[in-house]
Amino acid sequence: MKLSLFATAAVLCLTGTAAFAQATHDGRWYIAPTVGVVINDNQRQKDTGGAVGLAVGKALNEKWNVEFGSQYIKHNSNDKQASLGVDGLYFFNRNPDFAPYAVVGLGWVREGSNFGGHNDNALLKAGLGFTKQLTDNIDFRTDARYQVHGNKGNSGGSGNLGDWVISAGLNIALGPKAQAPAPAYVAPAYVAPAPEPIAVTPPPVVAPVEPAPAPYVAPQRATKQDRN
Repeated sequence: MKLSLFATAAVLCLTGTAAFAQATHDGRWYIAPTVGVVINDNQRQKDTGGAVGLAVGKALNEKWNVEFGSQYIKHNSNDKQASLGVDGLYFFNRNPDFAPYAVVGLGWVREGSNFGGHNDNALLKAGLGFTKQLTDNIDFRTDARYQVHGNKGNSGGSGNLGDWVISAGLNIALGPKAQAPAPAYVAPAYVAPAPEPIAVTPPPVVAPVEPAPAPYVAPQRATKQDRN
């Protein structure tokens, strides 16, 4: 059953259209209250339990978030658990509508029962989840994590205890959203105006000169012949 739960979470977080766009991450700190159901280790008295948690986190860059959180789990009426830890969330994309991530974490856990005694151990966890933006300040979140820690016999058995925690909650951003910086003013390049055209005065029109009239030549008279 635990393997099928993990497979379901993997499909839920990693399936989606390949066209999801990469969005710029929100660098504000946020708080993340969560509630969840616990699929208990088979060494425990009951199969399921309940969980509540609270984390404070921040996006470090486009891929990674860091969260510092605490969690309280009630496995059954007698067995309870409290933990503190730090988690790293690796986002496959930052699409506001569906941003799947993988989570790994380390922590410290104290587990005890109403019958007295408790054990303290290191806690390891890993899982898959996604976020969806609801408003500029609030994201919905859900994930499934497998959490394992040592057991000194106070929780019915020996060896390690491994529980699935399937949770849902909100990421509530703190403070106003950063505004995109205004584009820097770039002065337009100076372009020298084109030189004004130089007026060219056309040469004066010379009136045609009529040729001078030919000189007058009087006709010559014919010489009369002598009748003698």
